[in-house]
Amino acid sequence: MRLIAALLNLMALALAAQAGHGLWQELTRPPAAPVQMTAAGDSGAVPPAPARQASRRWPALFGEKQPPRPPEPPKQTEAEPQPPRAPKPPIDSLGYHLKGVVQAGNATWAMVSHPSGEQLLRVGDDLREGITVARIDRAGIWVSREGDAPELLAFPE
Repeated sequence: MRLIAALLNLMALALAAQAGHGLWQELTRPPAAPVQMTAAGDSGAVPPAPARQASRRWPALFGEKQPPRPPEPPKQTEAEPQPPRAPKPPIDSLGYHLKGVVQAGNATWAMVSHPSGEQLLRVGDDLREGITVARIDRAGIWVSREGDAPELLAFPE
């Protein structure tokens, strides 16, 4: 019984292979030229050009490949107006107080106190992150917060 089943399977496989080979030959064979019948009296006339045969190939499923397009220039968009920034609190309210200014020749230092401790600063030093000493003069120390206009931290009155 198993022998008969194995033979039938082999025969079915051979028939499938033969059918696939026949299909492949049919699809790869060039189309035959159409035969035109002419009347016996028209033997000297030139036959018209054969009509174009429809292709046996499937059309491209996702369309044909297109050449690359140049990138579009970026659109000019106007910057949206930003809402005004919230006003920054005065530097005094952050707990900083000017204790003194020392000037020796061309060098000038300022002593600033804060609840976390006192600091000795000169022009260009950071009071804390985002707050930089812009200049020091007799009126006090001028600090710039995040690149804004300098504001004065004066001596307490």
